[in-house]
Amino acid sequence: MARELARRSLPSGRIARVVMSETTDGDAADGAAIGGSEDFFAGYPITALSATKLCQVHGADVVLVDAPGAKTGSVADAAVTDVVGASLVIEVADCVPLALLGDHSVGLAHAGWRGLRDGVLERTIEALTVLDGTAPVSAVIGPHIGPCCYEFGDDDLAGLVGRFGSRVRSKTIDGRSALDLSAAVAAVLERAEVPVVFDEVCTSCDDRYWSFRATSTPKRQAMVVWLEEA
Repeated sequence: MARELARRSLPSGRIARVVMSETTDGDAADGAAIGGSEDFFAGYPITALSATKLCQVHGADVVLVDAPGAKTGSVADAAVTDVVGASLVIEVADCVPLALLGDHSVGLAHAGWRGLRDGVLERTIEALTVLDGTAPVSAVIGPHIGPCCYEFGDDDLAGLVGRFGSRVRSKTIDGRSALDLSAAVAAVLERAEVPVVFDEVCTSCDDRYWSFRATSTPKRQAMVVWLEEA
């Protein structure tokens, strides 16, 4: 069964919960992952009818989910909701899965390097701030590829250094140029003054997680966030 990364009481009194699947749970990209015979979110209040799964394109669009299951299939890489019972779902295999927790709302973003470059986190923070009337109170970052394994081209890396600062420039374990996704995410969250908890597990190093960079697998793990009344 998927692992719970966070269970937080929000200022409004609502509870936000964040879970993450692992390879032993199966492939989150499989339609049976939610609500099917192989449902590895069994035991959590997540169903095929309550879950919003996006058509992720490594972009920066954010959708507002105003009912359980609404906006499923939307071409976007982030979603926000203030609806109890609505489950936001993203699939990853090296990119950063990021949950934002607000006063009475939650958001979820899929942040690869292109999405980070194009502002997916800033736009998700903005959308949650509009929905909540106040800035997010915290963020939860799930497992993603570390700089140890994320060799990156110098030209694109230079652009990201200009966007997020020199700390995103790193080295792989064999000394090649690398991108530190955690550092890029931290730069955005620090500017927005959003406290964050990182899970620093590298998906390419740790066989509990699928990694496209390591194996070219089409399989994915999923992060899910939802709200409950206290």
